[in-house]
Formats: sequence, C-alpha cells, structure tokens
Amino acid sequence: MSIRVKRFIQLLCLCVGATVIYFIPVHLRATFYVPMQEVFSLTNTQIGDLAGLYGTMTIFTYLPGGWLADKFSPRKMLALSYFGTGILTFFLLLKPGYSMMMVIFALCGVTTTLTFWAALLKITRDFGKNDGQGKAFGGLEGGRGLAATVILMGATLIYGMMGGNPTSMMIIISIFGILNILTGIFTLIVFDEIKEEKKTGENPFAGIVECAKNPNVWLISFIVLGIYTVHSVSQYIAPFANEVFAATVVFGSILSLSKQWMKPVGGFIGGFFADKIGITNMLSIGVVLLVISTGVFALVPGNPSLLILLIINTLIMFTIVAGLRGLYFANMNEAGIPLRLTGTVIGFASTIGFTADVFIPVISGRLLDAYPGGLGYRMMFGIGALFCVISFVLLQVFKKRNAKTIDAIKLEKLGHQKVEENAAE
Repeated sequence: MSIRVKRFIQLLCLCVGATVIYFIPVHLRATFYVPMQEVFSLTNTQIGDLAGLYGTMTIFTYLPGGWLADKFSPRKMLALSYFGTGILTFFLLLKPGYSMMMVIFALCGVTTTLTFWAALLKITRDFGKNDGQGKAFGGLEGGRGLAATVILMGATLIYGMMGGNPTSMMIIISIFGILNILTGIFTLIVFDEIKEEKKTGENPFAGIVECAKNPNVWLISFIVLGIYTVHSVSQYIAPFANEVFAATVVFGSILSLSKQWMKPVGGFIGGFFADKIGITNMLSIGVVLLVISTGVFALVPGNPSLLILLIINTLIMFTIVAGLRGLYFANMNEAGIPLRLTGTVIGFASTIGFTADVFIPVISGRLLDAYPGGLGYRMMFGIGALFCVISFVLLQVFKKRNAKTIDAIKLEKLGHQKVEENAAE
C-alpha cells in the first residue's frame, strides 16, 4: 500500500469514526428526534435531560482524557472508544427505560470524550506533522462534515424506505452499532503507534501542572472559547429563522442542517490557507470575518423581506466556524508545545473552551424569554461577536509571544518545499 493511499484511508477512518461515534448522544436526537421519542417513550424534558447529562460528563472528562492520550496509545484508545460505543449502541436495541438510557448517555460521555477526543486530535496532529497541521486539522473538520452529511442522509433515506416505523429505527441503530465496531477494527489496522519521547515514573499530574504554568496553553484555551461560543450560538439558527424571519419550521431545519454541508468547505479552505499564511494568521482573519457575520445578525432587524440575507449570512457563518474549528487546536506547534503534551493540552483547552455549551444555552434561554421577538436573538449574537473580539485580541498576544517559533516553522516549511521541488526536477 502506497503512503498516499494509506494516508487517505487513515483520514477517511478518522472522519467516519468521528461521525458514527456521536450517533447516540448527538445524531440520534438531532436527526431522529420524534422516532427517538416514540421508540423509547421519552418526553421532551427527558430527552433534554439526557443531553444535559451527556454534556456534563464531557466537561468533566476532557482533562483526564488528555492525560490518558499522553500516557497510553491513542490508536488503541480510539479503537476502545469505537468498540465501547458500538456495544452501548447495541444496548439500545433492548429498548431500555429512561433510567437505563441515562446510564447509556453517561457512559457515552466516557467513550466519546475520556478515551476518544484528545486521542483523536493527537493522532490528527501526528498525521499532519509540522508542514501539514492546517491541512490535517482542517481536513478532519471538513471530512467530518462531509462524512456526517453522507452518513446521516443515507440513514434518513434508509429509515424512510424501510417504512419510517419503530422497526426501521432498530435497523438504523444496528447499522451505527456495526459501523462503530468496524471503525474500531480498521483503526487498529491502518494506524501505527505514535513515536514520541516517553517519560517514565512521571507524576500523572505533572503534565497538567506543566500546562497550567504555560501562558500559551491559557491563550489557546480562551481563543477556543471565543470561537466555540459562536458555534454554540449558531445552534439557534432554526428558531431564529422561524420566529424572527417568519420562515417555516422545515425551512429553519434545512438551514440549520446546512452547517454540515459547509463543514467540508470551511474545513478544507481553512486548512489550505493556514498552510499558506500560517495558522495564527488564518485564525485572526477568520475571527474578524466571524465578528462581521455575527454582527450582521446582532444589528439587522429581522424581516421576512430579508430572508435572502439570512440564508447568505448563515452559510457564511457556518463556513467560517467550520474553518476555525478545524484550526483552533492546530497552533500547538506554533506555541512550541511538545507532542508528549498534546493530549493534556487538548483536554485542558477543551475543558475551558467548550464550557460555552453549558453557559450559552442558559443565557440564551433567559434572553429569549425576557426579550421575545428579535431583540433576544440580536443580544445573543452580540455576545458571540464580543467573544470573537476577545479571541482576536488573544490571537495577537499569542502571535507576538511566539513570533520566533512561527518564523522558524515558516522557514522549515519553505525548506521542505524546495526539497520537493528539487526532487521533482
């Protein structure tokens, strides 16, 4: 097998795996909400509580998951995650009650975060090496979106063709369980162990302490928070379209689903230009564009006559968010962070950065109740724009602190390009 083919299969495995592993906690609710209610006899409140339980578990497992990814084989951790999630998916075939569903969702917080998230990104970082970090992380984000679009649309078509009944739902659940198991097997086959310096006898908290003492890690963490806040806010696009622009529920749902369509576009564009102009430079440009995009929704009053503006700006926002999400962990090389700390840094930054999924729904819900109509939504998008401004400022601080390392990576990349050009001649 050639290196090019092997790398393509590895990226495909990462993208498919990063889609199917989230079937229970994310895609089941987002794509098959009503069938989920009917098959498992769940109320809206119960489904919301299951999602909240899963989210809480992820926040508490990002950091220890990062340490595990630095301590153990990321390849084996990914495989374990897929196998564990596959088994949990098969448990759904038993049509468990609400209490057992809570156990399953809580355990998904372990298999999709503790043993998965940091290991996934560490393998992605190793996959990209120094001269391809932008393409690797951007390719992962874009590939995840493409994989999610194809797989979820396929699942929806199968569900419909099989009659759209509880039996159809059981078939879909079985398919995702099998896909998780198969992805775990392929992960063990196509990936090699990461070669890195190992420290023996090290205090398990030493890496966490080292991260906490590194200003760059804190900068990365809050840069992630600023960008991810807009991602959390953008989850309200569907009701925003319905209530403010008088769009239909179906239209709002399709507009919200376009986030998956734009992930490949944003991911690959962001990765391509990041490798041309530098990751931090690309993040800075993207954040400025995101401030403008969220600012439009924060300032322009909702009106059915402006529906075309809603569509265009939403697609722009989703594209930018996808591009930035594919890159905000890719600047670890520019920060001079050693590979052995990759998992711990990702866990540390995720614990801080992804808290937006906790506080944005709480704040947004209260704003929408207190200021019905368009004002509540405009205030919500205004918060997103403000957090992006903070990210931009922190990116400039990061760039100034790490100017020498960024320049060194740029020179090294130019050297690699010259070697490849000479070899081609």
